[in-house]
Amino acid sequence: MILITGATGKVGREAVQQLVGLGRHVRALSRNPEEAGLPDGVEVVAGSPADPDSLALAFQGVEAALVVLSGDVAGQAANVAAAAKEAGARIVLLSSGSLLHPLPHGIADEHRAAEKAFQRAGVPWTFLRPGPFHANTSWWISTVREKNAVRCWVGNNPGAPIDEYDIASSAVAVLTGEGHTGKAYLLTGPETLSSEEQARILGEVLGRKLDFTVASADEVVAVFTGITGDREAAVGNVAALHSAEVPWAKPTTAVYDLTGREPRPYREWAAGNAALFG
Repeated sequence: MILITGATGKVGREAVQQLVGLGRHVRALSRNPEEAGLPDGVEVVAGSPADPDSLALAFQGVEAALVVLSGDVAGQAANVAAAAKEAGARIVLLSSGSLLHPLPHGIADEHRAAEKAFQRAGVPWTFLRPGPFHANTSWWISTVREKNAVRCWVGNNPGAPIDEYDIASSAVAVLTGEGHTGKAYLLTGPETLSSEEQARILGEVLGRKLDFTVASADEVVAVFTGITGDREAAVGNVAALHSAEVPWAKPTTAVYDLTGREPRPYREWAAGNAALFG
């Protein structure tokens, strides 16, 4: 039995579908099982990584788990680690490439604490550390629809963004394969692109020219501070987002090494999701 937390998210849902296609027994943890909409044959159980009691039940009979967390990442990781330890299950954690960033920032701290929770628990672990997702450009939907414009909040430095499909495929390869315990993989897409180049590709797919502008760091800090109320954290996170020294600046071979195929380019994601942009 393989357990998936975050099973209704972009990566978790795709991992569930791929595992079902391989004929694997899958259990999905969901806060709202009746609304999960997962494939037939998937055992959907109620609960969340924030609820230790639900985790104890969800891990019964589980050999391996894909752990996708949100919110209090460090606290949830500690809960999952305890349940996995009790069940004797191995863990594949969807972590983040951000913790390899040379600049200190809160996002990295959260994922580093999550990884340490599993290491301290002594469970067999594998860490997947993706860079930015192709789907992050969904943030542009409203301005593309309304103004044929992209307003970029993360700077315009080059990086190698990754498709959620490839993250899920990498997770499935680790869950169903051997030799990955104690390893961490930095996952990227196949090409280095700036945000402006992504906007150009999206415009070509849509058949429209998209105006491109980059929000200043001060503007983004103000927005993030308004959302979280923590200006210090916003300053650190924005500095990291706008830095040219990102760990995913160049493509890695991790997806190919794990799956045996090249990761999907951004153009393929844009073509598959063009309807979102109107």
